[in-house]
Amino acid sequence: MLRFRNLLAAVPLAASLALPAQAVEEDWGLCSLPTFRYLEADDLAEGETRIEANEVVSDDNETLHLVGAVSLTRRQLKLDADDVLLKKQSQQIDARGNVVLQQPDFRIAGPHVEIDRLADTVSMNDAAFELPGRHARGTAGKIDKLDSYRSRFENLFYTACDPGNPDWHLRASELEIDDESGRGSATSTTIYFQEIPFIYLPYFQFPIDDRRLSGLLIPTVGYSEANGASLVLPVYWNLAPNYDMTITPVWYDKRGLQLNTENRYLFESGRGQLDLSYLDDKTVDDTRWFRRLQHISELGYDVQGDLLLAESSDGKIFDDFDNIAPEYNNIRHLERRVRFRRIGQIWDSELMWQDYQTLDPATLPEDRPYSRLPRLAVEASPSPWQGGIETPLRTEIASFDREDSITGTRSHLVGSVLWSSEDSWYFFKPGLQLAFTDYQLENNAVDDNIDRALPTLSIDSGLIFERFAGAGDKWRQTLEPRLYFLHTPFEEQNDIPDFDTSLKASTYNNLFTNNRFNGADRIGDASQVSLGLASRLYQNQTGNELMQLRLGQIYYFEDRRVSLDGSTDDSIRSDTIGEFDFWPNERTRIAARLVRDRQSREIDEGEISANYSYQGLAMNLGYYYTEDELEQALVSLVYPLNDRWTLISKVHQSLRFNKPVDNLLGFGYQSCCWGLKILAGQSGDEDENFANTDNSIFFELTLKGLTSTGEDIDSRLKNSIPGYQAPF
Repeated sequence: MLRFRNLLAAVPLAASLALPAQAVEEDWGLCSLPTFRYLEADDLAEGETRIEANEVVSDDNETLHLVGAVSLTRRQLKLDADDVLLKKQSQQIDARGNVVLQQPDFRIAGPHVEIDRLADTVSMNDAAFELPGRHARGTAGKIDKLDSYRSRFENLFYTACDPGNPDWHLRASELEIDDESGRGSATSTTIYFQEIPFIYLPYFQFPIDDRRLSGLLIPTVGYSEANGASLVLPVYWNLAPNYDMTITPVWYDKRGLQLNTENRYLFESGRGQLDLSYLDDKTVDDTRWFRRLQHISELGYDVQGDLLLAESSDGKIFDDFDNIAPEYNNIRHLERRVRFRRIGQIWDSELMWQDYQTLDPATLPEDRPYSRLPRLAVEASPSPWQGGIETPLRTEIASFDREDSITGTRSHLVGSVLWSSEDSWYFFKPGLQLAFTDYQLENNAVDDNIDRALPTLSIDSGLIFERFAGAGDKWRQTLEPRLYFLHTPFEEQNDIPDFDTSLKASTYNNLFTNNRFNGADRIGDASQVSLGLASRLYQNQTGNELMQLRLGQIYYFEDRRVSLDGSTDDSIRSDTIGEFDFWPNERTRIAARLVRDRQSREIDEGEISANYSYQGLAMNLGYYYTEDELEQALVSLVYPLNDRWTLISKVHQSLRFNKPVDNLLGFGYQSCCWGLKILAGQSGDEDENFANTDNSIFFELTLKGLTSTGEDIDSRLKNSIPGYQAPF
């Protein structure tokens, strides 16, 4: 055995096998083990080479001829062959006969390899290779490492499937990798699935690292009852390091050709995105479009500006084409705004111009949101005074405009004096608020100049009792009574228009706020006490919360004469609100919110849900009820039948109309190197009382280690089924 140093520095062939890198780590659990596992020669120092052979011949000091069971080993490199010729001066290696070259991330075998250290080239004919990290293997008629950056494969066969079962594979006449540019290119490439050629590309380029590259993205196909068959062909265009575009033509069998573009840009002080969509819709015989510009700028002095401009041809475009802007699928008004914000240690400020496009033209003017042109808001939180007294200040000036409506400017100033005393067993937080509001109106039937000044006194207090519970003091339970006193004198406000005000939702926390309205147009008169009782259960050792129960109600000393519709509420107490959360373990959550009507003593609003998720299994139950408005039930299940099959189902039904809201049924199947998801859907339109339903079917074929094609089912299921985890 002979030892040399720095002799095998000429053998870095791994770059030659730099096939396209995978952005997502695949699951190869259903595959057989790699056929080899590299064992590092940890008995060798860095840079040291061990040479073993049956016979070593040297005619001079420049050439070594190794014959019989030749092995050249470094810590992370090994070359085996029957015959090896080493030339020290020219730094060339010529190996023949059962050549095997290994590194931790690849293994390559062939009858002959030539390595030139000075030219930094490697050449091997009739090669077979394995990449265990990607569970990939293949063959090539010839592999050439052309220089430090470029390598080329000829007559390539590549697959990530088990030996003997190439369910998918690709063949290319030539493939070239360029590490310097971060891209690869291939000619005459055919992808086979189950021996059927289904994609042929005469030439294409692809990125091999995280650098962006223009080109065709993965096409998708789908079908829905409303749109018919669809074909999506996205193209990515990398125009500059700070600007790119995705152009997505979509062909719908029943509607025609739609063109969508997504344009992104990035500068040192700003970034943004422009989205455009256009379609001559054959179904409705009209032009349909959508455009949106989003921009954010850092303007200096901690000031940030943002711009949002959104507009569409009609309100149904997001229901018919959920790929345009999924976040708008359930909205009724498109927002447009220009906003400047500053967030500081003591005070925050915002200046905004805001407008809306109402998507349903039949919406009455009084049901449309007001534009704010502009709105200026400032909030100050000075450092606490002596004794912990806080004096926050909040002011807003907004000009409201809407067609055929009362318009005008509202100035609103709220100053507060707050004090807090608390410990582990109690809290006591009194506060005094004084709110000044001035209106300068137009088209008001009563008075165009209105002002209002109202004080509010609040006292929030509570106790926290604790005890150990369960065998061996396993749990810790709290009992938390809470009392909240609120007093605001009555002032007539029926002459004040409703610009942006609404009643707060019926939740436990909203029982303990100093105004029952959102917005500044109504300050509710109040002489009341809110009583609440909460109890929490914790695991004593871990501190994990297991249960939380909250029950509360308001008791009124006077009638409430301030309202949005001019009516008076003379009840002596509010609805009773109960909320419950239970986590029996980390996998399960049971939650409920019930509102018991104070007069009928029946439940007039409620939500009940149960969720369980563990190792791919997800189960969800839900029931949602609002008297005379909504009653829906939901059951969803993601059930892994075994390592290969997953069942997916969801039934979301409107019990009020006996119509589907969003039903899904499908399955997922995966083998070692490919997977298939098929999902059938049925959805209804809530705005039309679910009178019409749209049936659709989606599929997604995944070739592990290569790509996927079809609808993006995982994104759809993650938004639709809580706890869903993609099986592959």
